[in-house]
Amino acid sequence: MHLDTFVIDLALIMGASAVISILFRKLHLPTVLGYITAGFLISPHFTLLPTVVATDNVQTWSTIGIVFLMFGLGLEFSFVKLSKVGSSAIITAMTVMSGMVVIGIALGHALGFGRMDAIFLGCMLSMSSTMIIMKAFEEYGLKEDRASSLVLGALVVEDVGGIFMIIVLSAISVGSGVSGGELAGKLGFMLLMLVVWLALGIYLLPTLLKKTRGMLSEESLLILALAICFGMVVISHVIGFSEALGAFMGGSILAGTVSGEQIEEMVKPLKDMFGAVFFVSVGMMIIPSYLIEYIGPILLLSAVTIIGQMALSTLGILLSGQSGYTAVKGGSAMVQIGEFSFILAALGRDLGVTGEYLLPVIVLVAVITIFLTPVFIKTAEKRYAFLQRHIPDKWLAVLSKYTSERRDASDNSSDWKHYMATYTVRTVVIGAILFLLYFAGYTRVLPVFRERFGDLTGGALCCLLTIVLMIPLISLLLGRRSATFKKLWLSSTTNRMPLTLLRALQMGLSLFFIMLVMIRTLPVNVLWLIPVSLLLLAVAVRSDFLRGQSLKIEARFMANFNEKILHSRKETWKNEHWLDDRVCVVRFGLDDAGNTTNVRLLLDDRINDVLIIKIVRDGKHINMPGPEEAIRTGDMLYAMAGREQLSGYIKALEREEHIKEPDEPMVTLREYILAQAFYGIQPEDQIMVSAIQVDKEMSFSGHSIRNCGFKNDYKGFIVALERENLSIVDPPLDTIIEPKDLLWVVGGQEMAQHLLEDGILGDL
Repeated sequence: MHLDTFVIDLALIMGASAVISILFRKLHLPTVLGYITAGFLISPHFTLLPTVVATDNVQTWSTIGIVFLMFGLGLEFSFVKLSKVGSSAIITAMTVMSGMVVIGIALGHALGFGRMDAIFLGCMLSMSSTMIIMKAFEEYGLKEDRASSLVLGALVVEDVGGIFMIIVLSAISVGSGVSGGELAGKLGFMLLMLVVWLALGIYLLPTLLKKTRGMLSEESLLILALAICFGMVVISHVIGFSEALGAFMGGSILAGTVSGEQIEEMVKPLKDMFGAVFFVSVGMMIIPSYLIEYIGPILLLSAVTIIGQMALSTLGILLSGQSGYTAVKGGSAMVQIGEFSFILAALGRDLGVTGEYLLPVIVLVAVITIFLTPVFIKTAEKRYAFLQRHIPDKWLAVLSKYTSERRDASDNSSDWKHYMATYTVRTVVIGAILFLLYFAGYTRVLPVFRERFGDLTGGALCCLLTIVLMIPLISLLLGRRSATFKKLWLSSTTNRMPLTLLRALQMGLSLFFIMLVMIRTLPVNVLWLIPVSLLLLAVAVRSDFLRGQSLKIEARFMANFNEKILHSRKETWKNEHWLDDRVCVVRFGLDDAGNTTNVRLLLDDRINDVLIIKIVRDGKHINMPGPEEAIRTGDMLYAMAGREQLSGYIKALEREEHIKEPDEPMVTLREYILAQAFYGIQPEDQIMVSAIQVDKEMSFSGHSIRNCGFKNDYKGFIVALERENLSIVDPPLDTIIEPKDLLWVVGGQEMAQHLLEDGILGDL
């Protein structure tokens, strides 16, 4: 019986990898270097040992190795982790990457490398090795050090930068023969597809896992995870991205789910095995003659990498406001290139745009810099002491002042910064999906419909279908003003103009896409389309049904995005049910309630979404006052809302001359509830909070908060709800109440009595 040569080659690869990796671990050397060494020893370029015969098959398996490496990297990554990376890590990573890309490209041209070789070289020199740095920190007990945490955060940003490099390099390589405008358009379209793909993946994949979780064994979960991984690879290839990007996206989306850690644990042996094959294939690319021919460039690139990475990362940490000591220690770790550089080199080779010499050259540069990494980490404190002795005192004083002031400024959160971040993400993601719907409708659906139904009818049907799909997204874009928006609006009148302009920009974007679809599909004068477009826009903004559905989409997306965190929080708080400290209460009084319109506006919960839960008048407590309740001079009012919104509301109150400034700081709702008895408020006058587990038999199930009748029927307010572990404080009035929701309601004894009579109020 004939034994396939590939089986023999695989046995040789695994055997050599095992022996060499054990030897390298014994010598306390990185395992990755062991695999590369093993690959060289069994390659056709080293004839003293048995060699691999079917090298083409090894390349196929190494491609699978890249897929598993990137899938594993994605499982360790998660977008939630990225959202928590501090500004210091972002500044550091961007400084290093931008600087090293420029240096690498310039050095490549100086060495006589080709244009694409120089571009790939610059990108490869900009990426430090996450694997090597983490291993070094663990060995030296530095993982909890301030500099170490900052470096690890910067590596997360570099991973994202590496993903975008894959996109950009793929676009440049494929479009090397096109004009700059066409290339920019292709790159823009690829980035647009990436945004849509990511949004749909986060919305769909975790939901799929939730629906099937009860039916999955460990084996089934592994198969499903691998199906998602390779499915994303196929989608990536179809869209025009690399296989590595698809695998990373699949892993990063799954990383945010409850099953993420379990999947990571099950995939790890496969990642280790195929990763070893990939690094062995990299070692097989080392050609001894290149070592002699390119020894000068190799040593020069190694020196530039070490000096450039260390200097730029130190500079980036300083620019972010950290101390000189932290900067030197952090910069000492980022002196090497690693596994991501190999992936970029393999990408260039597979696309056929880089010379064969580049991969072995970059491998040897990586080997040199990785070997020297521990030396620089261990000597960081000595170099810092040397710098302190030789840098002029004036420079040290200026540096100390800058870093302390910069750190203080960065530690203070900015409402505008937070609002602009969420505004930009929401606008870009929804705008990208709207463009994709337009593009798909115009280029794919319209020709088919016109061929089947005729030009006029087919165009009208395509227009109707596309706009129907767009309207819920437009409603999601325009429907809800966030708590930060309301806080900024109430905090200062100067904020209102820029907020209005930003809001108008979103409306203009929505109107643009509606009109673009109608212009492309209907033979109608543009002037007639303007009022129709405005009417559709008004429907998207004002329709309770559409806003309810869009909020449902948003809630599911946020629950999926934060699934792991929400599940962990539920496990931590599973024996305690209460609103968190984002819901607060503040007390204020009126000097004159009779002749000031602004006072009445401030008390109108329909305008500010701030609930007046109590009025105290001449010792009498009026709980849950309705709009018909007259406000009188001398009244003491208690307002309740989310913390962010209430703080802006307080600033608005302070500007009113007829309103006494709050004489006490705002307190959490829980603190207010517990303090009532202490202040001698009688039980019948107290405000209470109840939690209601919704089932489909309840009268308000399936209705929006606005139309469910809870306020009229039960004399209380719905202040928050929990859905799939996601807490929604101060929910929009268009939110649809669904079975299994946990409602938090606030009211007085009358509310409690009605809830008890209907059998709704019970112990949790």
